[in-house]
Amino acid sequence: MGSHIQVINLDLSFNWNSFSRNIFHNLNLEIEQGSFVSVTGGNGSGKSSLLKLILGLIAPEEGQVFVQGKAVLPGYPDAIQTNQLAYLAQQIEDLFLADTVIEELAYSPMPGKQEAQKILEDLGISVLLNRSIESLSGGERQALALAQFVIQDAPLLILDEPSSYLDQSRAAWLKTYLAQAHSEGKTILHVTQYPVELEWGTHIIDLDQEQPEVAKL
Repeated sequence: MGSHIQVINLDLSFNWNSFSRNIFHNLNLEIEQGSFVSVTGGNGSGKSSLLKLILGLIAPEEGQVFVQGKAVLPGYPDAIQTNQLAYLAQQIEDLFLADTVIEELAYSPMPGKQEAQKILEDLGISVLLNRSIESLSGGERQALALAQFVIQDAPLLILDEPSSYLDQSRAAWLKTYLAQAHSEGKTILHVTQYPVELEWGTHIIDLDQEQPEVAKL
């Protein structure tokens, strides 16, 4: 089916004052179109950094990243602006731009009205529309971020530990949604710290390995 994401000869390190730590050295990965890849590894293994490199939120010291054959350049992800990918960050505090839930949803490209309404109802957002973002609990904010993520309906889905703040029912909804999205041919890159979630996908990247690779489950 061809490559959706390519990571080529990539180097990245963390430097702070006199401290330096190598995160990736000569990393090479190829993620095929339509695959469902789970990314795992211990704290500091580079899980979130890998996603940010693919998005262009940080720049590698060496190497290149390509999404659908196009080089990723540092800065606000062009692929997000053109709805070629959707990103659900682990830290959602800075995601919201508006004061209320309904105003925040106005920033999202909506599918058909009935489809959008069902997503909001499924995630418990439809009863929160007039609430201020500030008044939402951590779980409600995560559900709102998830609703915006799903509504984008992008062909490439990138998620960074999305179930960390979700309750059991919303986490189950997410699992069902990702299975459906995968069956429709979407490419999914999913960072998780939970062993049971590694079984959701078709492939795994274990960043604790000396030379990480995309391995089939």
